[in-house]
Amino acid sequence: MSNPSSETAVVSRATLDPYLALIRAPFLVFTLVVVSVPVAVAVDAGTFDPTNTLLALGSVLFAHIAVNILNIASDYRTGLDEQTEETAYSGGSDVLTDGGLSYRRAVVAGALSIGISALLVVPLVVEFGTVVLLLYGIGTGLVVGYTDLFARIGLGELACGVGLTLLPTVAIGYIQAGTLPDPLFGTLVPMFVVGFNLLLLNEFPDVEPDRENGRTNIPIVFGRQAAGYLYFALVGLLVVSLLYPIVTGVLPVTAALAILPVALLVPVFDEVILQSDPTIAEDALGNHVLWTQTTIVALGAGIGVSVLL
Repeated sequence: MSNPSSETAVVSRATLDPYLALIRAPFLVFTLVVVSVPVAVAVDAGTFDPTNTLLALGSVLFAHIAVNILNIASDYRTGLDEQTEETAYSGGSDVLTDGGLSYRRAVVAGALSIGISALLVVPLVVEFGTVVLLLYGIGTGLVVGYTDLFARIGLGELACGVGLTLLPTVAIGYIQAGTLPDPLFGTLVPMFVVGFNLLLLNEFPDVEPDRENGRTNIPIVFGRQAAGYLYFALVGLLVVSLLYPIVTGVLPVTAALAILPVALLVPVFDEVILQSDPTIAEDALGNHVLWTQTTIVALGAGIGVSVLL
């Protein structure tokens, strides 16, 4: 005789799995990683507000979910997902092409995510007014316009650097006490570079399908080799932009921990620059993604550790 609870669990998992694929659940951890930096700054400044942080975190998280969903829905509608090969780090998701969910349900889920994000930000708008409303409006514009506008006019990397890392850092820093503490400014360039570079290298495997689908990005316009040089030039900028506020006393010395993960990019440098490989192996992409995450974690930890010293 079958176990009803076991059957229910199987049914529930079968129902839930397509939605987890649709929102690209493993990548949502990145939102928590990004939030750790302005939170560390707020703790160091003595302005940390847990209620406001939770509201802002929820709003940013559902905005991240929305952009993931709308990106997948757009790629399905335009046929791009059928032309790309899904990997752990690139190629989108096959949840719609395989029939796991319908396009209509995906669009509804995306719209619902935007609605929840908006509801969570309402108390913050009431408390802090037009600044938060402006930040949220810009963020929503980036979410809605990323796939069908910015990624098609050569502004995808910029939109990612602003919307995925820079804007959440500013917004969550601001809603702590209605101000932007000086140490937060010291984190803005590194946070932007990490978000920009995250998308830049992840575009390498999909250059041909993206070009055929009407997208315009740096690897398509200038080639992978030039994009690789830009990638590492920005890594250098990140290092300099961390050292300067450390030397000037804006950031604590322990923030230099965020420079250490650059070592993870040695295999990427070898493949993209030294070997001039027009493609990029999945292992190198893995190192790139790990660098992205550990750099932010190390920056937040470096600022946080200074509180204890």
